[in-house]
Amino acid sequence: MKKALIILLVAFVVYFLLAEPDGMADIFSTIFDFFGDLFDAIILFFEELF
Repeated sequence: MKKALIILLVAFVVYFLLAEPDGMADIFSTIFDFFGDLFDAIILFFEELF
């Protein structure tokens, strides 16, 4: 069951990438921006701590 879900998820991502490349780029951009902001916040926290 788990393997089928993974295959289905990969198939959806590939289909979405081929059907809407701009949408996929926006999603990845949003994810990377989130993690970049999170990383900056952690660094700022430790800078203020010391």
